[in-house]
Amino acid sequence: MSMGAVQVPRSFDGRRPDDLPDSSASAPVLFAHPAPLVLDLGCGNGAFLAALAARDPSLNFLGVEKKAYRVQQARKRCGAFANAQIVAGEVSEILRQLPPRSVTRAYLLFSDPWPKRRHAVRRVVQREFVALLGSRLTVDGMFFFASDCPGYCRWARERFAAAPCWRVDSWTVPSDWPRTEFEQRFAASGVPVSRFQATPVAQASTLNRRLSHASA
Repeated sequence: MSMGAVQVPRSFDGRRPDDLPDSSASAPVLFAHPAPLVLDLGCGNGAFLAALAARDPSLNFLGVEKKAYRVQQARKRCGAFANAQIVAGEVSEILRQLPPRSVTRAYLLFSDPWPKRRHAVRRVVQREFVALLGSRLTVDGMFFFASDCPGYCRWARERFAAAPCWRVDSWTVPSDWPRTEFEQRFAASGVPVSRFQATPVAQASTLNRRLSHASA
């Protein structure tokens, strides 16, 4: 399997194997063409994922969503794109089932901030998530985070910065960057968005060496 190309098990649909036809229970769901894989973790109604798939047909896009009605919305919205798939499940559950070094980019945009202190343990970004994600990114992989909750963004950024193998940087999006359904609402209401991006340190070092060799 080439770097970034991945077969998506049909069990990711969130149904038990005995709920599926015998002929398809163990069959993988394949993208039309092998390509680097991009994740939209918590893809909602699929607006952002569909926009990315339309912008770059050279990549495969996998949306992860746990709410059944949003899975249906996203699948309908992305149905016209051969390079987009939607799976139902929890973010960390899906990440664990993906092969190591199979993800070139991952987006976690406007996940539930759980603003109360006692609920913070329910946030997607925890130390375990940071380590798991790092094991799934490719050599030149990147992670992107955005939230309307500054406290959650600080929380997430601190956990990536505290991990031994990550570099955290600011993330500025271009004016034509596609927006999720939530960001569209926040923009209309004048709510500011906090963002950052993170790269595993070993991967950042590799990229720096490549740039140095290229300019030598």
